[in-house]
Amino acid sequence: MSIAQTIRYSYQTMMLSKVPDWHPDDVLRLRDRRLGQLVRQVIDRSPFFREKYRGIDPRRFQLADLPISNKTEILANFDRAVTDPSVNRADAERFMDDPTNLGKYYLGRYSVCHTSGSQGQPLLIVQDRHALEILFAIISSRGSAFSKPGFFEGIRRLCSPARIAVVTLKRGFFPSGAAFEFMQDIARAYVRILRLSSMQPDLIEQLNAFQPNAVVGYASVLESLVQQADRLRLKPHLRQMSNTSEQLSDQVRASIQQTFGVPVVNHYAMGECLFLSEGCPTDLGAHINADWAILEVVDENYRPVPPGQLGTKVLVTNLANVVQPFIRYEVGDMVVLADKPCRCGSRLPRIERIEGRTSDMFWISVGGEKRSLTNAFFQSTADFLRGVREWQAVQLERNRIELLLELLPDADLDGEKAERRALENLRQIGLPAEVQVSVRLVSSLGPDPVTGKFRRMLSRVPV
Repeated sequence: MSIAQTIRYSYQTMMLSKVPDWHPDDVLRLRDRRLGQLVRQVIDRSPFFREKYRGIDPRRFQLADLPISNKTEILANFDRAVTDPSVNRADAERFMDDPTNLGKYYLGRYSVCHTSGSQGQPLLIVQDRHALEILFAIISSRGSAFSKPGFFEGIRRLCSPARIAVVTLKRGFFPSGAAFEFMQDIARAYVRILRLSSMQPDLIEQLNAFQPNAVVGYASVLESLVQQADRLRLKPHLRQMSNTSEQLSDQVRASIQQTFGVPVVNHYAMGECLFLSEGCPTDLGAHINADWAILEVVDENYRPVPPGQLGTKVLVTNLANVVQPFIRYEVGDMVVLADKPCRCGSRLPRIERIEGRTSDMFWISVGGEKRSLTNAFFQSTADFLRGVREWQAVQLERNRIELLLELLPDADLDGEKAERRALENLRQIGLPAEVQVSVRLVSSLGPDPVTGKFRRMLSRVPV
């Protein structure tokens, strides 16, 4: 990063750190100004949104005037929905087919990734460097429970960059993983990143050697570290644990916090808006970054749900991504907004809890020791196959698992091909040799008829 970019990033981070202290009305005015700019740009540059917003005056409108968007229509109209005509879905997917392109800018200026596909077909996401800078500046200014940005903190970080260990499954074009590939480039003056796999045999040794200030991972990964805490030597440098992508229960959060003696923050976001919120260090849930993102909690008829009540879905607006607009974008998460202020002092709105995401895992036996397999492990394989609409993993015995796959209607996969490719990917990302996985194609997968909830990880083995 050049000196000019370092200065811009530092200034941006410092300004972002002040917003949580603002009066909510001031944040709302800034949000609406950015929303107006975004809508004007989108109408001017995107044929799809120009048609969708026909009849809307871009200089005079309310948020509720904008029609709702969803993944189905964005997928169907991808090339017309983006604001840069040089961005092409087929070309971008070919770019991601080459694993050596990870960490490189598509067309020399865009980061590309695909969503998990946990709610249907994966979605290709494109964002420019500006959106990535906003993401990392928000992480730096609001995502830390152990330091607050400022002039002297900036000088200290230039001399001694923060160390963050990111524990996922493997490097890949999934949203958070692909984004972290660029963090060293954009914020390298202030942070050092160590990417680790939850399945690598020397995970504990790597963490001990790196001595991270913060560990970022799935809730199930952080919980598995609790089981191995007697081997970890992270004090006094460890200052924070951060959950991402999975639901964090109160019980698991308390266990992690008690074991490591540091705050456990719970981030809530999605690939379409990675900086949607930052976990609150003192209370449950996460604060919405309402200056750069809009979260509407609604019922099944898209009517606003007041704080304290559970919504049926959410509508998300990303105010930083101009190249691929996500405006009032429907996501099927059930969320409760807090109706009381929290103890951390931030005046940004807070999500109290998130329903509908599971952190189920399987406990397997490897070399006589207990190890975990997370739902993200199998989600990664479903994404790899591409033709999968839905999946479910069933643990039949301690080390015997059946992976059920429901394919998309146009998927070019048969049972033998699906099993071969799935096993190749599972072994590649670290499935132990002691674990047997069989694959079975099914016509459909749905919710439990008794509970009404769909569980992707179902164990028949007593805990």
